[in-house]
Amino acid sequence: MWYVIRTEPGQEEAVWRQVRNRIPGEHWDNCKVLYRACKKRYLGAWHEERELFLPGYLFWVEEESADGWKNFCKASDSREAFRYDGSFFFGAMSPVGKDEEEFLKKITEGKDEISMSYGVIRNGVLNIFRGAMAGMEDRVTKIDRHKRKGYIKVWLDEEERVAEIGLEITEKTYSMGNVSGVGKN
Repeated sequence: MWYVIRTEPGQEEAVWRQVRNRIPGEHWDNCKVLYRACKKRYLGAWHEERELFLPGYLFWVEEESADGWKNFCKASDSREAFRYDGSFFFGAMSPVGKDEEEFLKKITEGKDEISMSYGVIRNGVLNIFRGAMAGMEDRVTKIDRHKRKGYIKVWLDEEERVAEIGLEITEKTYSMGNVSGVGKN
């Protein structure tokens, strides 16, 4: 089962370290900060980089037993916020819905990074042929071909969030269909 831990954007790594310090060693890998592979252009070339997938969110992943989650709740004083340098990092932990959990499992492929996706647009229809989003074209709500990214909607904490993914469109074509009558007077 997946749980979402909400924190202040920019504090994900600090909360992640804090969780690792409070949880027994065998459960360290249960806490994840998810990243996405993306491409950026600088110095005249495209470079693959790594950015946060959902700023302000961490995930607690339990495969079979809930012992690690119980340890986490016990260590965090029954869902109270951790304190670090006198400020609250988070106070909201909640389960991720089944559909979103399956979606997150599929795009992460058991890792903490969502790989770049590659696709084509033919006759206005997106077809992703390689990468994390392959076969899940219906989840893509917007594409920015110039920045090589796509936007998807994810439901967390009973709210819809827009997240960026790395998506490169390698080809865009339109068929003209039967053009025999075009240009005749």
